[in-house]
Amino acid sequence: MQDQLVCHGCRNLLMYPRGASNVRCALCNTINMVPPPPPPHDMAHIICGGCRTMLMYTRGASSVRCSCCQTTNLVPAHSNQVAHAPSSQVAQINCGHCRTTLMYPYGASSVKCAVCQFVTNVNVIIPIY
Repeated sequence: MQDQLVCHGCRNLLMYPRGASNVRCALCNTINMVPPPPPPHDMAHIICGGCRTMLMYTRGASSVRCSCCQTTNLVPAHSNQVAHAPSSQVAQINCGHCRTTLMYPYGASSVKCAVCQFVTNVNVIIPIY
């Protein structure tokens, strides 16, 4: 299979075999770096057993290493099925330090940022009836 990119030197369209790391343009001899492939679309989520951070991984993996606490999390066999968890079980908040958008499971009292390691408290609002 082939992919294509635009030459950085002369703007010519270059065709190259999928998997190549760079391509030399036949017109201007510019060596063009091939961009990395897009991430797979079949992603899943798991909560780290060590620090309760929401982790994203490629469906089919048997384990996921947490970038925050380095815990290796085993993926349950049922998590590798195609069914997706309802989005209502996940919430988002901006990191209290670097403003990165963080995802966390509903019910969590805090979430640790994988970028700056800051722990942001989640304000739990209890409805009054």
